[in-house]
Amino acid sequence: MRTISEPAREIPVIAEVDVLVAGGGPAGFAAAVAAARLGASVMLVERYGCLGGMATGGMVLYMDGLSDGTKRVIGGLCWESMERLGDDGGLAERGPLRYDVDSELYKVTLDQMCLEAGVRVRLHSWVANALVEDGRVRGVVIESKSGREAVLAHTIIDATGDGDVAAFAGADYELGHMRIGLNMKVGGVDRDRYQAFAQAEPERARALRGALRDRGGFPIGMGPTPYSEEGVYWVNVIGLSERSGLGPPEGADYDEHWGGRLSAIDAEDLTHAELELRRRLAESLAYYRENVPGYEGVRLLGFASQIGVRESRRILGHTVLTGEDVLGGRTFDDGIGRGGLAGPGVSYDIPYRALVPLGVDGLLVAGRCISADHRALGHIRVIPPMMVTGQAAGTAAFMAVELGVRPAAVDPVVLRKQLATDGVIL
Repeated sequence: MRTISEPAREIPVIAEVDVLVAGGGPAGFAAAVAAARLGASVMLVERYGCLGGMATGGMVLYMDGLSDGTKRVIGGLCWESMERLGDDGGLAERGPLRYDVDSELYKVTLDQMCLEAGVRVRLHSWVANALVEDGRVRGVVIESKSGREAVLAHTIIDATGDGDVAAFAGADYELGHMRIGLNMKVGGVDRDRYQAFAQAEPERARALRGALRDRGGFPIGMGPTPYSEEGVYWVNVIGLSERSGLGPPEGADYDEHWGGRLSAIDAEDLTHAELELRRRLAESLAYYRENVPGYEGVRLLGFASQIGVRESRRILGHTVLTGEDVLGGRTFDDGIGRGGLAGPGVSYDIPYRALVPLGVDGLLVAGRCISADHRALGHIRVIPPMMVTGQAAGTAAFMAVELGVRPAAVDPVVLRKQLATDGVIL
C-alpha cells in the first residue's frame, strides 16, 4: 500500500480533567453523570450530534433487560432517566417494565442530566488516538471541525462501543461479528387493520413475509412509540450478515439469526451496509404498501442516523463474562449491577473486573466493548445493562481520582456500597 509522511505538529491541549469519557451512548452518558455527581471534573466526547447512541440516533427504542420478567433488576441512572422521560410523555408502555422511548425527547433528557451534573459535553468530536506514557493512558487525541486537539485526564473511560481508545492504547481484544442493521420510523400504519388480517389469514401473512425475504427485503414490524395511536412506529431491522446476504428466515436458530461477517471497524463494510440497507428498506416499504393490509398508507419518517452495530471489539479484562454466567444467573463478589433478558426469573451480575482491561493502566471500558464472550454479549449489549456498566465505570473512575490509584486498585466492596447508595440494584 502506498503511504505518505505526515509532518509533525503541535497539538493543543483543550482540557485537563479528572475523568474523560469517550463516547456518549447509554454507557458513556451514565459514566459521565455518575462521575460528575460525585464531584469529579468530567469531559464527555461524542462523535455524533446527540447523546444516547443506539437509544436515540440508532432508533433502538425498546429498553430491553430492565427486568427478569417478574421484577425490575436495573435502577440507578438508567431508571432515573426512564422516570424523567416518562414525566415528559416520552415513554410508550408495552406492559409492566416494558418500555419504548421517544428517541428525540430522550436526547433532551440525557442532555439535561449531563448539564445539571456539570459534565462538559463535546459533540461532533471523534477520538483519533490514545496518549500512552509508561503503559498508562494519559488522554486522547480528538478530531473535529476545530482541528486536531488533545484532552488529558487522570482516568479515561472507553465507552465508544468499538473499544477504540483501548485498541489505540494497545489493549488486547477479540473481534466479533453480528448482523448490522439500520432502524427507521414509519407513519401511516393502521395497526388494527393489519392485526385483523394477520389473525384471519396467518398463512397469507407468512407467505408475504417469505416472498419479501426472498427478494432481499425486511419485514416491517411495529415497535410502539408514544404516538402509536397516530400510526407512528419504529422498525427494528435485523440487517445484513454479509454483503450479499439476506435477512434471517423465520424460525432461524440463534447463530443464523444474529450471526454476521461484516466488520463494524471496517469503513468499507459500514458504507456498504448503510447504502444497501437504505435501498432494501425503501423497497420493503413499497412492497408493504402494495401488498399488506394495514400498510396502504405507510410512509418513511426517517432512517436512524447511526447504523445498528451489535458487536465488534470485546476488550479482554481481568474477568471475561461468559454466556454460561449470564444464562445461569451467576453472581460475582465484585458485581456492579445486574441485567435481565437471560430467561424468566433470571438475572445475572456484571463483574467490575470485566470493566478493567488487562495490560493497560488508567483506563476503564463500559458498554458493549467490555470483557465478555460472544454469547454473553448477545444479552448484555442491550441498552439498560450498558447503562449499568457506565454508571459503575464512572463511579470507579471518581474513586480512582479521589484516592490517587489506578482503576484496577479500586476496592469493589467500597464501589458496590456507593453504587447501592446511588440506586443501583445489586
